[in-house]
Parts: sequence; structure tokens; C-alpha cells
Amino acid sequence: MNEIEYYNSDGSLREVGEIVIDLHTAGYHCSETLIRALWPHLLSDRKLDETILKMTSTLHGGMAESMSSHCGGLTIGILLIGAMYGRSDLNGDARFDSALARGYWQRFLNDFGTSNCTALKQGDFLGGTPSRCTYIMVRSARILVEYLNELKQNPVEKEELYYWRVDRTKEPCHEQISPLKPAEEIKAELRKKQEEQKNLNA
Repeated sequence: MNEIEYYNSDGSLREVGEIVIDLHTAGYHCSETLIRALWPHLLSDRKLDETILKMTSTLHGGMAESMSSHCGGLTIGILLIGAMYGRSDLNGDARFDSALARGYWQRFLNDFGTSNCTALKQGDFLGGTPSRCTYIMVRSARILVEYLNELKQNPVEKEELYYWRVDRTKEPCHEQISPLKPAEEIKAELRKKQEEQKNLNA
């Protein structure tokens, strides 16, 4: 993570949205960007190691670059909640982290209306970031940080949390959305065309 500045000159951690923009501009996908940007904000006392970076890299592009399922802005947030509050053995609470994750999921849907990658990318882009995808990442990172800070400041009783649900009744069915072509596929096709043109001109 050395290529990106995470701290201000006074030693304070930079705002998460600013870090997201820098990481995405540098070439990282959504899941790669968000795990790197959010980790120092939420888990600064733990090491973000190579295994975690590799595991989460497959979540970009609507899960495994399918463009047809959940956005990395949602899935990385849920994984980070698990890292913070999940159990590590059978003695832990099997319901608490999932309840918190459902709360974040609902916040995500309240803001975006869907978690489907293709549907999100086809939404209106009002500027303020380099791309629609960058905007989604910035917004989802801020939603997660705000949500978790609110829970720390105003804790909710566990018995209430356990019954939090995700209302997806207004969300378009993921299976009925025709997925966009993955970004890496587009890049690969462009490279192939450029190579073919280069060979023709040789």
C-alpha cells in the first residue's frame, strides 16, 4: 500500500473517500480498492496481509467479474464487519455480526436502490469523481464508516439487532438484468485488436 498516501502531513488518517479515489485511479478494482481504503480506518491494529488481498480481489465486477451480482461496495463492507465482529470459534455469537451486516446491506440499498453491479454502473453519474464506479465506491465506503461509527456512539440492544432484516422487495431482480461486459474483458479485446493492427502494419 506504499504507493498511496494514507496519512496527512500532520499524521492523521486521510478521509476514506479521498483514499478510494486515489486507489481506483491507480488501477485497483472495486474490491481491491475498498479493502485497502477501509482497512486502516476500521482495523488499523491488524495487518492487511497478502492472503486477504488475494481473497478479496475476486469479488470485483459483481462477484468474480460476472457483472451480474453484488457490488464490491456491499461485499467488502460485509466482510469487514465479519472481520471486526465475527466469531472465530463455536463459543462466539453466531448472530451478532450477521445482524450488523444486514444493517449495512439495508443502508446500501436505501442509498443505491440495488446492489447489482450492472444496474449500479448504469445509474446516473453526476460527477465529483472520475467515474460512476468510483462514485459508488466512495459513497459505499463512507456509508460503512458512518454506519459503524453510529453504532459505536449509539449501541443497539442485541435482541433488537438480531431481528433486523434486509428489505429487497423494491430491488430489481438480479437475474433479470442483462450484465455488462467486464472491464478486463474489454481491455483484453482492445489489446488483441491493437496487436493485430500492429502485425498488419509490420
